[in-house]
Amino acid sequence: MVHVRRRGDRLVVVPVCDAERPRALELATAYLDLARAHIGQSRGALLDACGAVDVEPREQRLARGLLKLVLDRCEFEEAAALDPMELRRTLFTQAARARREAEHAAFDRTAVIASLATERGRASDEIERALFADLADAHILREARLGSPPNLLAEHHLAQHQAVLLRALSVRATVWSAAPDRYRHLFRKLKFLRLLHRIEAMPKHAGYRLHIDGPYSLFESVTKYGLQLALALPALMACDRWAIEADLRWGRERRPLRYAVRGPLAEESPHRGAQFDSGHPANELPDEVTTLLHDLSALPGPWRPGLCNTILDLPGVGQCVPDLEFVHEQTGQTVYLEVLGFWSRDAVWRRIELVHKGLPQAVIFAVSKHLRVSEAALDEELPAALYVYARAMNAHAVLSRVQAVAARAENSDSA
Repeated sequence: MVHVRRRGDRLVVVPVCDAERPRALELATAYLDLARAHIGQSRGALLDACGAVDVEPREQRLARGLLKLVLDRCEFEEAAALDPMELRRTLFTQAARARREAEHAAFDRTAVIASLATERGRASDEIERALFADLADAHILREARLGSPPNLLAEHHLAQHQAVLLRALSVRATVWSAAPDRYRHLFRKLKFLRLLHRIEAMPKHAGYRLHIDGPYSLFESVTKYGLQLALALPALMACDRWAIEADLRWGRERRPLRYAVRGPLAEESPHRGAQFDSGHPANELPDEVTTLLHDLSALPGPWRPGLCNTILDLPGVGQCVPDLEFVHEQTGQTVYLEVLGFWSRDAVWRRIELVHKGLPQAVIFAVSKHLRVSEAALDEELPAALYVYARAMNAHAVLSRVQAVAARAENSDSA
C-alpha cells in the first residue's frame, strides 16, 4: 500500500499531491461515514459496504491504505452467547447421525437445527447466527475511534513513512527543539519501545544526533522490532526541526537503497506535538519497569525510587537515558538505573565503555540473561554495576546494588 518511487539508489515516498487531495478526502469521508454507520453490525457488512465505494484503478492503493487505517480504529468482538466451536461439533455430529438414520430420504437441515435449538432452549435463527460467529466477518463493530478526513489523510502520509522504516537496516536522525521536554519525551519514547540507539549531543546546542538500529540489523524478532521503530516516528517528527536518513533493504531482492526525509512537513503540521504522537504518554514505562518501580516503592529504607527525567552525558563519548533514579532521603545522593532489555549485546558494551571512560554519575545497568553478559564486566571499584536478571527484575536485588554502587561512589568522591 506504500506509494514510493526509486530515483537511482534512493527511495522516495510519493505524497498525495494537491490535485489528488480532494478525491482522497472524498474516499476518506466515505470510509469514515460507513464505519460510523455500521457500529453494531458485522465486519462482513462493513467490508461489503466499503467494497461498494466506487474506486478508479489508479486509486486502488490509496483507497486500500485509507480503509486499512479506518479498520485499525475499529474494535470488533465476537457477539455469540454460545460457543461456536462446541455448537458446530454438536450440530455436525447430530447431522451425520440424521443422515445415517434417514437412509434414502432427503436430508432436512432445518429440522436438525430446530432439534438442537429445542435442546438448548434457543430460537433456530439464534443457532444459525452463533454457528460461525467466531469467524472474523461475523464479528460485531462495537466502537470506532475515528477522526476527521484531513486527519486520516495526514495519518496515511505518516503511515507510508512508517512502512518504509519496516525495511530499515539503520536509521540516523538529527533533531532540534526549543523545549527540552521534547527531547526527554523522544528519548523516553525510544526507551519505552526498547529500540537500540545511540544519542550524541551536537556542538553549540544544535540538537542531538540519533543512531537507531533498524529491524533488518537483527537476526530475530524483525517484525516486532520494525513495528516498534515505526511507532517512534511521530515522536521524532514532534521536534521543531528534524531530518531522518535510513539504509534500507527493499523488495523481495532486499535491494540496498537509501531513504531521507526532513520536516516539519506541511501535511503533518496540524498533528505535531502531543496530538501528533499517537503512542504512549511521555511518562509511561515498559511493563517490566513499571512492575519493578511498584515493588521498589514497597520496600523500606532511605532510598526513594522514581521516574528519571535526567540525560546522563559524557561529552565526546555518549549519553544514556536512565529509566529510574534512587534518591537518598537524608543525603540526597542519587543512583540511576537503566534497563537495557534483550535486543543487543552491543548496547551493553557501549554502556560499559561509557563508565570506563569516566561517566561521573552512579548508575546500574539491568541486562537480560539472554544477552550472555557477565556482571564481572564492570570493575567492582567503579561507581557502576551490571545487574543480570533471568525473567523478571527483583526489587531486593536492585536495591542491594543501589546501596553498593552508592557506597563505591562515596569512596570514589572522598578519595
